[in-house]
Amino acid sequence: MAALVVAAAAMPTWGNSTPRVAKEAAPLDVANWMGADNYPPAAIRAGEQGRVVAIVAVDATGHPTACRIDVSIGSPTLEKGTCALILARGRFTPARDAKDRAIASEVTFPIRWVLPGDGDNRQPSGPLDFATIMTIAADDTIAGCEIIVDGKPQTTDLTRCGGPDFKPAGLRASLKVVGSFQMRSDFVIRNGETPPSMPALTVGGRLLSMREARQSVDTNGVPTNCTVAVSGEWAEEAKKYPRSTACDSGQRFIPPRDKDGAYKAAQVLVAEWTTLLPSPN
Repeated sequence: MAALVVAAAAMPTWGNSTPRVAKEAAPLDVANWMGADNYPPAAIRAGEQGRVVAIVAVDATGHPTACRIDVSIGSPTLEKGTCALILARGRFTPARDAKDRAIASEVTFPIRWVLPGDGDNRQPSGPLDFATIMTIAADDTIAGCEIIVDGKPQTTDLTRCGGPDFKPAGLRASLKVVGSFQMRSDFVIRNGETPPSMPALTVGGRLLSMREARQSVDTNGVPTNCTVAVSGEWAEEAKKYPRSTACDSGQRFIPPRDKDGAYKAAQVLVAEWTTLLPSPN
């Protein structure tokens, strides 16, 4: 394969009018519609490769209905190729609500494009840092959107935060906050025993949720001993809808290398957290 789907995760939705996702939508038979034969020729000629993150709307039958790029390496060719393939050939198991009814939803769909014959098709074992900071104004509009990848701010606009089902008023009511406020979401991958520390910006804020998925990875990148810990204000709600581990899904990693360049076994931590940042006032 020249392109690998790294993960697909349900986008959070807010507000009482939005159906609660009890089971996430998930891609089906990805190898049949994301592979070397589908690599955009123009991107091959230009030597373009890297990680692209798409936001995909999936209807209640599992068909993708819309696609937009959330994070890119700056290649219009790979951006266009990603959404074109997903919309033309993508198939998903639809999300389901608490009554096990199929419902429409959005999924985050990261893809790592690797030039044919170059690199590896497994998920990197880190380090990786991805953060989104969203500012909600007092009138419940999105007033700011920042995306930071590996410490570097990315070119962005307001459309890359929230989504069509995002309900700032419902979130405000749930958090019991007034005036403008900021939410930060982080996604971090590390290899080794030391967990990532929260950015200084989040210290003093309210930890709404934190999910730490740990796994042992052998020299082939096969995970074992997968464990998941969930904490924060939203922990009890999150535990009602557990997500599969790397051991369950068969997800493999690229192990780190030793000083001689050989792959070595390691512990890999994938952490996600959402924080209500301290008020600037």
